[in-house]
Amino acid sequence: MDLSIVIVSWNTRALLADCLGSLATACGDLTHEVLVVDNASADGSPDMVQADFPHVRLIPSGGNLGFSKGNNLAFPHTSGDFVLLLNPDTVCPAGSLAALVAFARTRDNLGVAGPMLTDAQGAPTISYGFFPRPRHHWLSFLDPGRILNKPPFQNRVVHVPAADEPSAEVEYIAGACFLMPRAALDRVGHLDERFFMYFEETDWCWRARQAGLTAWYCAEVKVAHLEGQAAARVSRFSLLQLQKSYRLFVAKNYGPHQVWKFRVAQFLEYGLKWLLRRLLPGEKNRMLAANFRDRASVQLQASVDVEIPS
Repeated sequence: MDLSIVIVSWNTRALLADCLGSLATACGDLTHEVLVVDNASADGSPDMVQADFPHVRLIPSGGNLGFSKGNNLAFPHTSGDFVLLLNPDTVCPAGSLAALVAFARTRDNLGVAGPMLTDAQGAPTISYGFFPRPRHHWLSFLDPGRILNKPPFQNRVVHVPAADEPSAEVEYIAGACFLMPRAALDRVGHLDERFFMYFEETDWCWRARQAGLTAWYCAEVKVAHLEGQAAARVSRFSLLQLQKSYRLFVAKNYGPHQVWKFRVAQFLEYGLKWLLRRLLPGEKNRMLAANFRDRASVQLQASVDVEIPS
């Protein structure tokens, strides 16, 4: 088996159907298997998978386990030389996954590879990023007028590549389309299940780098990521979970004593952006101001409590 594709889904029936429908042509001549871990969806997703995609292995999780636990549940059932973690809100063009696997086979000491992720209109969206550093937030004070637009000044925790940006070794790959050689998965191990959602892929890439493995962005391959649609119903949850996972990543990999530095940096970044957006006219700026205000206010909380949606 060349490729095992693992999709963790929670109430994403329509998106999941589009994703699954794109996989056969995306894989080309690759021998492949598809596993869907359903996190107790209430929208008929399991019935849809069984009726419309009988070749797909459906794994009921019994509850909303999140991204890390859901994928870990599937790993023992995979048999491919490569294992792909794929979001249900993605659509893979014809030949895309075959090309990504071919790219991965040319890289030495590979831990993970990922494509250019695009939005529904084909514009690049978040595809990879850099391990968190306080300076990422200090430098973001320049938003919306980014003057220092060259590395390392333009580096951020999340990165949207330019349309003509070449393939390159990066620090971490976005988890929406995350291709691991079997040997790398065996060497690094499963995802850390303390990350319910967000930063689990960043943490895995950190561990892969510690093991001497590399992460590669493949600009030649594009996969559509309808980012946000799968989590649109839980936007407040997403905000809180992102901050909880961010702090966990920092505490785990940099030390608990470093968390306050990131909280201060984020408070100043988002607080300034809030003030700037309030001065600008228009509904879009008003909505962005409210978002930045919420992000800044979370930094004032010593701990972040998150209620898992069911």
